[in-house]
Amino acid sequence: MSVDIPEGLPGEILQMRIQHILMAAAIGASFATPASAQLGGLMKKAKEAAAQKAGEKVVEKAVPGSTRNLKSSDAFGPELTSASLDGVLRGLAAMEKTKGDAEALRAKTQEYQAALSKSVEAHDKDRQAFDAKLERASSCQDTVIDNRRTATQAAYLKRMQTDPAAQAAMIKTAQELAVKNAGIKDTAEIRRAYTELAKSQGIDPKADSAAAIKQCGVIPAKPAWLVEQDSLRARSARAESDVRELEYKAGDDAANASGMDHRAFPLARERVMHWYLETHGGSPIQMFGGDERRLLESRKADIEKFKKLLS
Repeated sequence: MSVDIPEGLPGEILQMRIQHILMAAAIGASFATPASAQLGGLMKKAKEAAAQKAGEKVVEKAVPGSTRNLKSSDAFGPELTSASLDGVLRGLAAMEKTKGDAEALRAKTQEYQAALSKSVEAHDKDRQAFDAKLERASSCQDTVIDNRRTATQAAYLKRMQTDPAAQAAMIKTAQELAVKNAGIKDTAEIRRAYTELAKSQGIDPKADSAAAIKQCGVIPAKPAWLVEQDSLRARSARAESDVRELEYKAGDDAANASGMDHRAFPLARERVMHWYLETHGGSPIQMFGGDERRLLESRKADIEKFKKLLS
């Protein structure tokens, strides 16, 4: 660009003219980029914005709802591979079997309890009558036996006070019994030894029981319905214990079947569960890699088989 400067201008005016020319040149330089180049830059920026927006839409489509609170993928262990997903599915199958056994046993427990409730209700008055009869006979027999033994012990102690030989014999018998007990593991044999010691002191359990029965009558035997109630209680208690045991070992069974480390399996199973819940309308919990999502989608039918364990 050429600029003509008239001759003969005063110095100050000439200086101002030169400054205006330099400013105009500087402004012109700032627009020296061709229009086509400027348009290309704007198009590039528009493409970048569109790509970013498209990426956001892809994420929104893959992960419904807000992704603001999603945890990072590695917060739940490594991403699933085909091998680890197969392991999770094997583990879920084993867990399903163990829990199925527990459910069947729980149903059996409920049957026992229902039968017990029915029997208790049906024999309520019978139980009251039986308990009253049992209490009378037991209380009477206990009183007779206690009285007999109190009298026997009093007589024995009186004899010990006046018979040194009897004292020595009692001490010797007690010592021999203590030595014998140290080497005897048979409880029946120990019981016989103590019975002999009691007899030596004048105590006779069989005679006491016979006297009690003669005076009070026999202890009433349990009726069939009460025997059955006791059996139902015992079976119900055993079944409940077995259910707890099965539920406790379900996790170990699953980890063993998966072939994975017992710490790795729960994390991998959790990833499958998070994906399952998310794809069934639940709020997203974690991020998934693209390959991982495709893998899970490809095995969707296999995963759906374990919806009870995952939901």
